[in-house]
Amino acid sequence: MRDGDLIPSVTGDVDVGELRWLYPHEHLLVSWNEWRGETVASYPGNAEYARRQITAMLVELKALGVDALIDATPMGIGLDEAYVQFARDVSAASGVRVFLSTGLYATGHWPPWAHEWSAEQIGELFTRHLQTGIGDTGVRACLLKAAVGTEITADEEKALTACAIAHRRTGAAVQVHSIGCRREIVDLLTGQGVDPSRIYIAHVDMNTSEEEFVWLAERGVRLVTTNWDFPHHMDQGEARRLVKLLIARGHLDKILVSIDFGMSIETRWCVGLWTWDNPDRTSY
Repeated sequence: MRDGDLIPSVTGDVDVGELRWLYPHEHLLVSWNEWRGETVASYPGNAEYARRQITAMLVELKALGVDALIDATPMGIGLDEAYVQFARDVSAASGVRVFLSTGLYATGHWPPWAHEWSAEQIGELFTRHLQTGIGDTGVRACLLKAAVGTEITADEEKALTACAIAHRRTGAAVQVHSIGCRREIVDLLTGQGVDPSRIYIAHVDMNTSEEEFVWLAERGVRLVTTNWDFPHHMDQGEARRLVKLLIARGHLDKILVSIDFGMSIETRWCVGLWTWDNPDRTSY
C-alpha cells in the first residue's frame, strides 16, 4: 500500500502514510467461551476491568512509537458487535489505531452455525464484514483470519476456502494461525486464487525449519513472527538465526514482527494475561 491509501479502523479510515509502526498480530480481549454464547458483553465488570488495563498498556505502547495494531481476534473467540465497541473504546482512549479481522478461530471454538454452513455461506459473511461492516456497527474488518493445526481438517479447509472466496471478492489479505503444514496451507490458498503476497502465515517462528522459512519467503508469502521469548515453542537462538538468514537473502520485506499479546475473559471470576509462562511478558 502507498500513502493516500485508506484502511478501515474501528474509529474511521486511516491513511497508510500516517502510520509508522504497526503490530500485525495482537489481541485485545479474547472470550474463550464465545463459542458457547459468552461474549465480551456477558461480563461487563470483567470487560471494564480489562478496558482500563488494556488502555494503559496501549498508552505506553503509543509513547514507544507504535501507532497501530491489527487485532487478530476472529469469530469464535470474541468478534461481535460488543467486541467492536470495546475496540473502539480502547482505541479512542489510547490513540492507538485498531484494525479488526474477520474469520474463524480453531474449530474447537467455532460457533455451531459455522459447522453447518457451507464455505460459500461463510465466505459471504466474511465479505459483508469487509465491505459493509460487522453487524450493524458500520465498522469494517480489514483482514481475513483462519486457523490450522498440525494438519488441515475438513472444517479447516472450509474456513480457508471461505477466506479465499472473500479474498477474491475484496482483495483482503488472509492471515493464518499455523503450527504446522504451512506449505499445504499456501498451496490450498494459492490454488483457489489467493495472491501469495496476500498470505500472512502467523506464528511462523514456531515448530519450523530453515527449509520451510526459505520456501515460504521465495514464494512471496509474508512471515509473521510472534513467538519472541517463548522458548517452549522453539529455541530462540534458532528463531533469530532464521530471521537473520532471510534478511541476508534479501527477504526483509517478507518478515513481520509482532508480540501476540492479549487479555482474556476466562470465566465470570477471572480475567487473564497471556504470559505463556514468562513472568516478564505482561503487556504489548
